[in-house]
Amino acid sequence: MAGTATRRSTRQTTSTTTAVQYNDNDASSSSENEDPKLNAKTTTRRTRKRTRDDKNDIAEQPPKKKSTATTTRTSRNAPPKTTQPQPTPTNTNRDASNHQQTYWLFKAEPTPRYQNGKNISFSLSDLRACTEPEPWTGVRNTQARNNMRAMRVGDLGFFYHSNAKPSAVVGILRVVREAHVDETAFDPLDPYFDARSDRKAPKWWCVDVEFVREFGNPVALGRIKECAGEGGALRGLELVRNSRLSVGRVGRGEWEFILGLAGEEMWEGEG
Repeated sequence: MAGTATRRSTRQTTSTTTAVQYNDNDASSSSENEDPKLNAKTTTRRTRKRTRDDKNDIAEQPPKKKSTATTTRTSRNAPPKTTQPQPTPTNTNRDASNHQQTYWLFKAEPTPRYQNGKNISFSLSDLRACTEPEPWTGVRNTQARNNMRAMRVGDLGFFYHSNAKPSAVVGILRVVREAHVDETAFDPLDPYFDARSDRKAPKWWCVDVEFVREFGNPVALGRIKECAGEGGALRGLELVRNSRLSVGRVGRGEWEFILGLAGEEMWEGEG
């Protein structure tokens, strides 16, 4: 994309996020964005808050050199580590029956907070108020970025309120535009400006999303963790295994199970 990047907010001026309470104990808080120079200047521009999950991936460290010392052999009697395989989408992310293979989970913090004079909170109500598709910008973690690059138009994802009381899956959104360059990385006035970004070889990408529906009964993180123990239906859920990741994958079985916890059903055309 050519020219200076200026993100336009598609949200209406009214917002319903102030009712959400802040939770200091949430594992996915936004401490990575804390800045001693933050101020609370009023602004009409709103930028979505990235959760702490996308932490310091901009300054990636070089791989450590392999040690030349003799390593200790692992005991044969040690129990093997078992991990739940993660779903891998195909080029279309659809199976032979045209059902979505891999679903997604997007985290955002609904509690108002100002950084560089900009309110960087974002809630499901804000997404509902958008008059145009909303670019999911500001992701600065390579795994989260790669997840977005694997998304296809029509893919559904959970909208997760992070660092709220309670933190919870609160609704569903839809991808309406596949991954494209995140222009906020080149904007010095944007909270997520990356001075090391190169337009000739862009590193950061985003997708555009739209509101689908809100849950009448949000599924709290505590309830999800109850189902993520040994043998639980959500034991492999990326939200639990990697709580700092802001854009994660959700298997079809996990998707249907969480819908059940919310008392929701699959709608025709939702996957």
